[in-house]
Amino acid sequence: MMKQLLIITAAAILVMSCSSKSQKADDPLADSGRTQRTEDLLANLKALGDSSVYLFGQHDATVYGIGWQADYANDSTVHQRSDVKSVCGDHPALLSFDLGRLELGDSLNLDSVPFQRIRQEVIAHFNRGGLISLSWTDGDATKTVAVADFLQSLETPYGVKVPVVFRLRGQFTADDWRTVVSQFREHGVTNALYAYSPGTESDGDEAKYLERYPGDDYIDLLGLDCYCWAPDADTTQVARYAATLDKNLQMVCAIAKQRHKAVALTETGYECLKTPDWWTHALAPVLAKHPICYALAWRNAHNRPNHFFAPYPGQQSASDFIRFYNDPRTLFLSDVNGLYLKK
Repeated sequence: MMKQLLIITAAAILVMSCSSKSQKADDPLADSGRTQRTEDLLANLKALGDSSVYLFGQHDATVYGIGWQADYANDSTVHQRSDVKSVCGDHPALLSFDLGRLELGDSLNLDSVPFQRIRQEVIAHFNRGGLISLSWTDGDATKTVAVADFLQSLETPYGVKVPVVFRLRGQFTADDWRTVVSQFREHGVTNALYAYSPGTESDGDEAKYLERYPGDDYIDLLGLDCYCWAPDADTTQVARYAATLDKNLQMVCAIAKQRHKAVALTETGYECLKTPDWWTHALAPVLAKHPICYALAWRNAHNRPNHFFAPYPGQQSASDFIRFYNDPRTLFLSDVNGLYLKK
């Protein structure tokens, strides 16, 4: 049976938005002050957590990969390639990009991707119905104007601001979180959901997880960053990763249920994918046990040997990844419909 997104079936966003490029679409605000599409996205992400399916994503998937890098000066290459698509024939449902160095006035981010290109990729992925996550790594919480301006600039030619999941990545405190979100709101950012995503605690301790939590009024999604560090295909370490991930997701999901938040695995992966069955034997069995809305694998660097977290053609886990893709619980871009529409 073909996988289908369970939250809604609806016409494509472009069809309901406008019939010509000269027309502007209706992009109303909800009572919350955010756009209605942003609120509908939040409701649908929560619904995903209750439906036993989850979106699969990868960081920087469409701007570079193993042995290739996009032509950043050529708009025609936007969204045409990813290592994930080369393996399974479909793009990730979720794309992630980082905004680190935007606050410094740079034109390139931490991984040398032009911010203008990130904007193009975000809008292209939204137009195809996908989800976008934007992180800000080690930024200065007092220098938010450039980041807020960038979020506001994520607007389609037909006048719709693209809803995104925004998260602070690095050693941000609870006060930093409150400062950033408050300043974004004061600056008129209406298209952002906020994800709190600290690293994994080996003992799954709730108090440690919440040490930097700014409060329910500032956060929409509770996340977790959990990586598999298993040198030389050490199966014992892989099993330890799965157990740690399981314990931490159980803890985060319990907190999220109490606080009525969505849940996601905001970063994960196994660098170099040294075991051929990691996707279906380490990752998928754990994710099947918890009500998450998405899982994000980290990037495939084009300029750092052995720094990749998704397979590419010929990589030893590619066949297992196709089995992961065919799992009815995993949603890729072709499975997604109506993320930004009311149920």
